[in-house]
Amino acid sequence: MHEVVRVRIEAADALDPSRFDHPDARTAAAYIRLLAADGVASMVANARGTMLAIVVDDATVLPLFVPETRSAANTSYTSSMYAHYVSYARAELAELRTPIVQRLAAIALLPIATMLRVARIDDAVYINNWLLSTNLYPALDPAAVDAVTAAVRARFRGRYVVWNSVNEHTTGALHARMRDLGYLPLFSRSIWVQDVYEGLGSRIEHVLRRERRLASRSDYRMRATRCDDGGADPQRAADLYRRLYVEKYSAHNPQLTAAFMARTRDAGIIDYEVLVGEDDEAVGVIGHVALNGVLTTPVLGYDLDRPREDGLYRILSIRLQDKARDLGLVFHSSAGAGEFKKSRGARNRIEYRMVVLDGVPRWRAALVRLFAALAERLVIPMMTRRGL
Repeated sequence: MHEVVRVRIEAADALDPSRFDHPDARTAAAYIRLLAADGVASMVANARGTMLAIVVDDATVLPLFVPETRSAANTSYTSSMYAHYVSYARAELAELRTPIVQRLAAIALLPIATMLRVARIDDAVYINNWLLSTNLYPALDPAAVDAVTAAVRARFRGRYVVWNSVNEHTTGALHARMRDLGYLPLFSRSIWVQDVYEGLGSRIEHVLRRERRLASRSDYRMRATRCDDGGADPQRAADLYRRLYVEKYSAHNPQLTAAFMARTRDAGIIDYEVLVGEDDEAVGVIGHVALNGVLTTPVLGYDLDRPREDGLYRILSIRLQDKARDLGLVFHSSAGAGEFKKSRGARNRIEYRMVVLDGVPRWRAALVRLFAALAERLVIPMMTRRGL
């Protein structure tokens, strides 16, 4: 006889982090309250919606994001699947080699855009969506998945129910359970994960020694920041992040604000470190969080005007890798820079959104299934071949 799983959906202002025993639950509750306090847009400028909490057995807390589906300002790929699969892709066309290839890709994207718009892909609610590029999971019993989904479906009838950031490595048991329940795996990203730090082979060990040597001999140094010592200027941290992830890469990445940096630092949710030069000016920033044995960095940025040979990204990266190693944690280094991360010991995995189609009209579900099949057969093999 299976034990009954108790699931409640609560408003953010009803959450008191101190009522939970586990530190991961307290972290999630505090984060949900911060994002909801002045509206999510005050923390993630290109997201619109409501942040709620899922409480499982009075012990585990998961963010539940309900997007404003009709808002033109909801353009982060973390808050809108249409922004992820269409808008983000359109913006990336400029990176293709020739105008002809760009035009052909734009034409190929048109039926995908129409398909997802007709399917109303953004009429969804997102379980464990922190509005960050990587959404870590607490220790959630896979047996609770069905009960959580049922509670969300009952509250938000007719919407897609989406479990964010699921992969076979860091969330293997949850991934298996969701597949057993018939959830649709929808390709999200190609990610890089590392849980082995010794015996990586002579080539990788050589690279790591070189990176540590660069960091130790550099004129730059890492400095932890805390709310009680003045820390680093949150606006400077936000500017460094924005120039890299928003201006250089994509406006559809989460646009984290200075308020996000300040409040998550002051609440102890994200641990920030800055890279400073001899003049004590911050030229790089990392913000890392650990949950359920996994470390990731939702905040990373550096001064793009500094000479490439200064190796700012390399210094920040080895700092993160060594921190995960020293703490005995799996290092989830998110997506991008595949060859760089592979050469330092990370392994490639595919991350999915696990989509519940029950309760959605069959014709809309069929369109999403078709899109998922296209991604599985075309996008994933292409990314694997290119080492992305």
